[in-house]
Amino acid sequence: MDKKSLKNDDLVLTGQYLGVVEEFLPDKQSTFVKDGQIYATKSGFIDIDNEKRKIEIKTHQEKDRKTVKIGDIVIGPILFLRQYSVGTNFYTINQKIHFNSSYFGNIHVSQISDRFIEKIQDAFQITDIIRARVISLNYNEFNLSTSRNDLGVIYADCVICGTPLDKIGYNKLRCERCGNTETRKMANDYRNVSEPLRF
Repeated sequence: MDKKSLKNDDLVLTGQYLGVVEEFLPDKQSTFVKDGQIYATKSGFIDIDNEKRKIEIKTHQEKDRKTVKIGDIVIGPILFLRQYSVGTNFYTINQKIHFNSSYFGNIHVSQISDRFIEKIQDAFQITDIIRARVISLNYNEFNLSTSRNDLGVIYADCVICGTPLDKIGYNKLRCERCGNTETRKMANDYRNVSEPLRF
């Protein structure tokens, strides 16, 4: 298989030639390199990240898995605020709905934003729904980050009257009903989320 015929979602078999290391960064979990050439270590579908020039093989089991891995994108509600972190559980993992999920995530204040956050309450409130990325596993909970533009609060209610808040600035929200203004670390698609969720 040469580079021109290599495209996303092509089916490949174990041992099949995928390209050379000058073209792609091989994935340690699904490819191997011999004499500068990349081969598949499992059968599945090609996934190419053109920005990172990375190639890997994904299977249906990967798409439908119910376990959490580093790099996964999760959505869930803020359950509580600590002095230096917030806690959340996961409603979705990589756009896959998880009912009664037992997974729990923690976002440290240093992972909330690439801007300085003085108080946790300036970024999140209890019941906010957020999108975050899994960055590590710490015993029985996952460490999350919302520092990217596409991560953060995707839905928030007014802390005074419970009305959904409207975005009025980079990190500013206003309640149409009572006029209350609040700050959040919002995702760039706040209240305009289009996630193709599946079970």
